[in-house]
Amino acid sequence: MKILFLANRLPHENVAGGHRLIYQRMRQLIDQGHQVGLAAFVASENTGYIPELQKSLMELETAPTPQPNVITRVFRDYISSSMPAIFWKNHSKQMMRTVGDMVCRTKYDVVIAEFGEMGQYLYRNPYLSAVHKVVSCHRCLTTAFSKYMETSGVSPALRLKSASQVRMLEKYEFELYSAMDHILTLTAEDRFTLLNHAPQLPVSVIPPGIDCGYLNRKQTRRAKQPILMMCGYFANKSNHDGAMWFAREVWPLVSAKHPDLQYYLVGEGASDEMKRFAKKDGRVVVAGLVDDLRPYREQASIFINPMRLGSGLRIKMLEAMATGLPVVSTSLGAAGIPAQNGMNSFIADTPELFADSIEWLLNDHQLAVNMGQAAKVMVKKQYDIRSTTHELEQILQEVVSI
Repeated sequence: MKILFLANRLPHENVAGGHRLIYQRMRQLIDQGHQVGLAAFVASENTGYIPELQKSLMELETAPTPQPNVITRVFRDYISSSMPAIFWKNHSKQMMRTVGDMVCRTKYDVVIAEFGEMGQYLYRNPYLSAVHKVVSCHRCLTTAFSKYMETSGVSPALRLKSASQVRMLEKYEFELYSAMDHILTLTAEDRFTLLNHAPQLPVSVIPPGIDCGYLNRKQTRRAKQPILMMCGYFANKSNHDGAMWFAREVWPLVSAKHPDLQYYLVGEGASDEMKRFAKKDGRVVVAGLVDDLRPYREQASIFINPMRLGSGLRIKMLEAMATGLPVVSTSLGAAGIPAQNGMNSFIADTPELFADSIEWLLNDHQLAVNMGQAAKVMVKKQYDIRSTTHELEQILQEVVSI
C-alpha cells in the first residue's frame, strides 16, 4: 500500500510519546514493504532530523509550525464560529495545499491523520482529491478540553464562555470523524468515549507499539545521586500543569528528606515559569530538547507522570515502563494502561501520596527494581511493536478495500 501520514510535529526516533509512536508506525510499515510518505509541521530546531527521514520515506513534505498572530488569535477565539480554537492552532493553508498535492501526485491508497487536530486536512480540504481517510485519535479533544476547564480553576465568566466552546468543539470534532472511513484509538476506553458521542463511528483499537529492545535500560544498581525524571512537550498545557503541580506541591515534600535528590524536566517547550523555578532551586534541571532520551532514562531513579489535565493514553509512561524504570503516576496519567498499583507502578493523586510513593522507591532499592521489571514484562507482553503493526495493517487493508 501507499500510505501517507500527517503529523503536527516531526516524528523521529528520539522524540517521546505520541510522535515517537508515529515514527515507529512508519518504520514498521516500511519494513513490511509498504510505501510511506509524510507531511508534517516542523520547527526550526527539528530540521536536523529531516535528512535521515528522507532516506526511508517515499516522500517528505514539511510546513512551518503555525504561529498565530494577535489578530488571528482574536478572530479564532472571539469571531470565527467555523472552527474551534484547537483546530485553528494547527491550521495552515500551506499544509492544506501540500496534502492535496501529495495525494494527487502520488496516488496514495490511504491517508492517516495522526491526532484529531490533523484530521482537518482530510475534512473540507478544497485541494484534496478522492482518497481513503483515517484519523488516529490519540485523545478525544472534547473530553480533554472539558477536563481542562474542570481542573484549571478558571473564572466563572471564562467557564461560561468555555461551555459554548465545548459544544462547538464537540460538533466540529465528531462531524470531522463522521466524514472519515475509519477512526483509530489507542485504548478501549477511548473507543468507548468516541462511541458515546457518535455511536455510528467505525472505530478500532490499535494499541501503541513499543520497541522494548531499543528502550532497554541496562542500569539497575542504586544510583549515587537519585534523579526524578519527567519528559514531554511542555508547551502542551497538560504537561506544563503536571510539571508545575509536582514542583509546587510534591517536590518540597520529597526534597526536604533527600537533599541530594534532583528533578529533571526533559523536553522542549519549557515555560519561563519552569525556568524560574529551576533557577531558584539548583536541584531542578530543565534539560530542554535532547537528541536521545535513553541516557536520561539510564541515569534516572524514578519516572514521574503527574498528569492532571487532558485525556488519552500517555505513551511516555509505557516507554518508561519498557525501560524498567519504576513509575509514579496520577490515575489520569495512567489512564488506559494496565497499571497495577504497588505491582508495576505506584498510582497517587494527592501530593502526600505521590511523595510517599517516591519515598518508598528511594528507600527500598529492591522494590524499585522489582517494580521496574514487572512493568517491563507487562509492556513487552501487551504492546510489542510487531503485533500492533500487524493489527494496523489489517485495518488499513480493510479500509482500502471499501
